[in-house]
Amino acid sequence: MNLIPMDIHTHSRHSMDAEYPVEDMCAAAAKLGIGVFAITDHCEINDFERLDTAATLAGSFEDTEKAKTFYQGRMEVLTGLELGQPLQDMERTQSVLSQYRFDFILGSVHIVQGREDFYCMDYNSGAIDVEFELKTYFAELLETIRWGGFDSAAHLSYPFRYIMREYKGPFRIAQWDDYFEAVVQLLADRGMALELNTSGLRADPPYTMPEVRWIRRYRELGGESLTLGSDAHVPQAVGGGILQAVHMARQCGFDYLCYYKERKPLYISIKDYA
Repeated sequence: MNLIPMDIHTHSRHSMDAEYPVEDMCAAAAKLGIGVFAITDHCEINDFERLDTAATLAGSFEDTEKAKTFYQGRMEVLTGLELGQPLQDMERTQSVLSQYRFDFILGSVHIVQGREDFYCMDYNSGAIDVEFELKTYFAELLETIRWGGFDSAAHLSYPFRYIMREYKGPFRIAQWDDYFEAVVQLLADRGMALELNTSGLRADPPYTMPEVRWIRRYRELGGESLTLGSDAHVPQAVGGGILQAVHMARQCGFDYLCYYKERKPLYISIKDYA
């Protein structure tokens, strides 16, 4: 048995916000005893040309395929992708998906069409209407899930990590419960996976994306496929918080964790990890 079941959301130097090679990320995973490991470099569809994504995708896929061969029999390495804003240029999205045979695709929304990344917004400038930004976020997220061309929905509460940390105006995350409910209901109804993203467990105070209560609610609504990812951008963060997430998953009613190979779901029992 492996020491850690999986970490299937990580980034290498082929992402615009990371600098370590695939080899270093995989070596860190192997050292930790991770059973299933994926490189899911960014493909921001709305910014495809400026970020030279054609070249970075090719590099990521090639390097990960080499790692898959190198670690065969010791660690399951998956070719993955974090597909950001796929609806904002569907022709480009379909081109990417037809060109590469990825094992696993995360779907994410970092930037609502016509806006800027939630990471970049100045929430206290007076120019940002937080309620409007979040309503447009959830609208695009729901449409992305209805499209359904990915495997697992990544870090559902992405905007909240910045709003909760930076916004000085009155704000309650609970007022968005109906929106989160709609998202996890749609994922469960469509048989799609939900990611428990552990990157926030490295923060102070620690948190997960989404909150654990939404992982539990997804399960209550019939959701069966939970993926775990550290969102590591450096080798030191690989596997971070994953064993905590396994315990959370079990507390939420999951007996199995999910990963994808050749875009097909496979399941790992969590009884030996939590």
